[in-house]
Amino acid sequence: MSDHAIQIRNLTKSFLNKGTKDEVLKNINVDIERGETIAVIGQSGCGKSTLLNVIGGFETPDNGSVLFEGEKVSSPSRRSVMLFQNYGLLPWRSVQKNVELGLEDTNLSSAERKEKALHYLQMVGLEDKWDRFPHQLSGGMQQRVAIARALAIEPELLLMDEPFGALDTFNRYYLQDELLKIQKESNTTIILVTHDIDEAIYLADRVFIMSTNSGDIQREVVINAYKPRDRSGRDFQYFRKLILEEFQLSSATPSLEYNI
Repeated sequence: MSDHAIQIRNLTKSFLNKGTKDEVLKNINVDIERGETIAVIGQSGCGKSTLLNVIGGFETPDNGSVLFEGEKVSSPSRRSVMLFQNYGLLPWRSVQKNVELGLEDTNLSSAERKEKALHYLQMVGLEDKWDRFPHQLSGGMQQRVAIARALAIEPELLLMDEPFGALDTFNRYYLQDELLKIQKESNTTIILVTHDIDEAIYLADRVFIMSTNSGDIQREVVINAYKPRDRSGRDFQYFRKLILEEFQLSSATPSLEYNI
């Protein structure tokens, strides 16, 4: 069996704009391994979120294909979960009941759903808040509940679209560390869209830099480094400088692998 969780081949996607096709994605070809964390970065409008939506089956490509564990993606699946910046919690449900939401159409009993919800709340450090309601929690806590809800259905693929973008620095750093712990424990494949270069470097095994105008992946940066990473270290600064300089380039450049 192949180690590829995701295989993207010759992917193109366009949208109609005043009768004209705007090509958002063009000739995307990538493989993503099981258990890998990928960060997708680029300037606004470069197609990052569209790529995530196509991988998740929420958008249909014009041409090409996305294979998830060898099967063509044509619609959303319980095997993958999308997590947004907007937490999407139901205000009339407790923390526990919010986490149980994705389990209610399964064969699990009420007791089994509760047990699983409390397990994932413990994983994100909120087991003592199980009976609270969303309005009683901070923004960081609400996002942790959303992460627990996503993980409770035990997806093979976690898609994250700017999930920490609205949080303050302290909560963002905390949740980044929590995500590293969760990923290590569950070995879930993660694809993260972010505008935060430091976040991409801190979390990802590879960073895909989207081209601003051509709708393709301009550069791939492989980060073979220990985790968690030292944000103030020389190697971290190296990658920050490399990626910042890449945004100033107008043409594609070769892939880079840098071992630490």
